[in-house]
Amino acid sequence: MQSKILSTFQGQDFLSDNTDKIYIMDYTRQTDGDRGIEMSNIPPTDMDAFIIENNPQLEIAFCVFKDGTIKLSGETREKSHCEGILFPANNSDTTWITFLELKYPKKKNLGRELKKAREQLLSTLDLFREQKIIEEKRLVYLIFSAPKYTNSTPFENWSISPHKLKEIRKTKYAIMRGINNIKVISSKTLR
Repeated sequence: MQSKILSTFQGQDFLSDNTDKIYIMDYTRQTDGDRGIEMSNIPPTDMDAFIIENNPQLEIAFCVFKDGTIKLSGETREKSHCEGILFPANNSDTTWITFLELKYPKKKNLGRELKKAREQLLSTLDLFREQKIIEEKRLVYLIFSAPKYTNSTPFENWSISPHKLKEIRKTKYAIMRGINNIKVISSKTLR
């Protein structure tokens, strides 16, 4: 997976960790771009994070999509994209793949930001399928997170019907969820 990504989109950062809890944060707005997406095995004290519970302690790879790098050869405009992609470092055609988008909106902007997150995730997935990085019918997870809110609070404002979620599953081979944490069960299963 990593080599396919790097051969299509040069200059990406790959982070990895195999601890039982992994935290992902986006410091871009908070630090005016001095810091960006970060992955840590220590709970942050200055920012809320997306949490990966990794009890099997698999090596989890995280490709952070750097601004200005998700464009195709010969194109000048960057494609709309999410924060990055997570997958077991030792991956195969049957391991899970997760695209992640983090949002830290004010409560009044929550609905708009979550809609934007949905569009970014679908756009990134489409791009990865078009570029043959991910097979057309391989099931992937599309996760958007609003870490500064509790698990129930932000996603009640997310306006997407169960019918639309089923359609995304059927036509895009993707499970879309608004959650602030995932649990790794194995290299093939997430909860």
